[in-house]
Amino acid sequence: MSQSSPQHSFANKKNIMWVLLSGAMAILFVVLLFIPGGSQNGSLFSVYSAMIWCGLFGCTLFRYLDKNGWIGFAVGSVVGMCIQILSQIAMI
Repeated sequence: MSQSSPQHSFANKKNIMWVLLSGAMAILFVVLLFIPGGSQNGSLFSVYSAMIWCGLFGCTLFRYLDKNGWIGFAVGSVVGMCIQILSQIAMI
C-alpha cells in the first residue's frame, strides 16, 4: 500500500488539512462569541466551545510542528477561555 492512501492521512502529523480545519472552526466559534448575545448566560456558545475548538487547533498545530499535542491542547484551551472571558467583558 502506498504512503498516500486515505488511511495514512489520519496518522500523518504533517497533514496541514487538520490544522486548517481546526483553525477554521476555532475562528468560527471565536467570531460567534463576539456577536450580540453570543456570550450571554444561556447562550449556545459557552466557554466550553471556545476552549475545545481552540484546544483542538492548538493540538493539531503543535503536532504539525512536532511538539507534544497535549501541551498544545492545554495552551489552546487556556487561550480559548481567555477569549471567552474577553468577549463577555467587551459586550458590557
